[in-house]
Amino acid sequence: MSSSKVSNKHYFAWLKHPRHYLFFKIFIWFWLTITGTVAALIFLSNITAINAVSTEPLRGPMKKNLIYTAKSIERSATKHKRTLADVLSHPRLSKRKILFLGAAQPEDALSNKEIPAEIDLNLLSFSQNLAPQVIFTEKYQAFGPVNINVPEGQFYLYEIDINHQPPLLMRFKLMPNWMKVLVAIFASLILSFIFSRNLIAPINSLKKAAIKLSSGDLSARVAIPASRKDELGVLGRDFNSMANQLEQLISAQKRLLADISHELRSPLTRLKMATGLAQMQANEASQSYLLRIEKEANQLDKMIADVLQVSRLEAQSQTLSLQKQSLKDIVEHVLNDAQFEAKQNTKTLTFSGNADVMLSCDESLVASALENLLRNAIKYAHSNISFNVHYNSQIYIEICDDGPGVPNEQLSKLCEPFFRQSDARDRVSGGTGLGLAIAKNAIIAHGGSLALSNKEKGGLCANITLPLIKE
Repeated sequence: MSSSKVSNKHYFAWLKHPRHYLFFKIFIWFWLTITGTVAALIFLSNITAINAVSTEPLRGPMKKNLIYTAKSIERSATKHKRTLADVLSHPRLSKRKILFLGAAQPEDALSNKEIPAEIDLNLLSFSQNLAPQVIFTEKYQAFGPVNINVPEGQFYLYEIDINHQPPLLMRFKLMPNWMKVLVAIFASLILSFIFSRNLIAPINSLKKAAIKLSSGDLSARVAIPASRKDELGVLGRDFNSMANQLEQLISAQKRLLADISHELRSPLTRLKMATGLAQMQANEASQSYLLRIEKEANQLDKMIADVLQVSRLEAQSQTLSLQKQSLKDIVEHVLNDAQFEAKQNTKTLTFSGNADVMLSCDESLVASALENLLRNAIKYAHSNISFNVHYNSQIYIEICDDGPGVPNEQLSKLCEPFFRQSDARDRVSGGTGLGLAIAKNAIIAHGGSLALSNKEKGGLCANITLPLIKE
């Protein structure tokens, strides 16, 4: 399928089910956060007692109308010699909203209508020296002041609009600033946390599964619900599909290797028998060739045995003959052979620590693991190999050499079957590349671990942990 067809397919799928895509989810969550913040502000503005006063400049027709009314009242009181009370009681003014004439002394204030007891117009006294304003309070809005000079003195005209329910924008405006900020922070934090958790959870699951898979755990899978249809859900299921195929391929490869190795044992056994018979009848000139055939057949037999052992250990199908054993006895037996081999190669193997402890193990398997690690250290050491054993809550064994070491990026691959690195530890040095794989799997089979690391001054260290017998 061409890339254009794939992109068209995804485009039409997006149009059909936009809610399944991260773009849509992020877009929706963004607006949900804003909506949630506004809803919280509305809710709090309805239940919060507001005693604040807010103002903004008065402009436009309302200002012009108020100034016109003030001049009309001033003219009636001055030219027609009427009192302010008479002017305000005129039918033309009494039909309007509440007109309030504030004065320097509160008791001198007048209005054209009776003012409800819950309306406190004394709040307007702060604005008498200001330009005309729109003044917002919880119970009413006031427009003014406009100065009026009449024989009775100086007054300040306001038009009052009583709010049975304060407008939404006014309630927002009158809310304390600290409350607005607090609501915005909490609403956005909560909604963003929920969204982030929903977005990050599958990513973390994918990350953990990828780490496990890269470390050799082929059973690692992403825990992602089948109902999740967005890109992360699709990615998680694709990852699981890939992991399934990878597990099947590697399992099939291991089975094939084990089956081939097993099938090779029969013709190899017949070859060794035929070689033995031929040696009985061959002349002296042919003996050297037959000995060479026998040697290579034995080497091939050992390689096949190693492959089968690695396969059984990796598949956890090898039956362990677990018995209570002395680590000291196992170490002494392995050390005797290793020290002899080191001496033959003009190298020094030193032992330190205390191995006087008991463990439950398959003695031959643990001994084989230690032998492989020591043989590897002897092979690549320049002159010295150290073998240290100590224990407290677990048994710790460290085998180090002073050789060239291994590039850090290849350390994790050293215990893979048939792996070879191209420098100091190359094919010229001999070996099959199975020794470390057998050692690692043997130790893991006993509930322990094997870690390889480079020394600061050069050389490779193998660090083994094994569990103690629980008393």
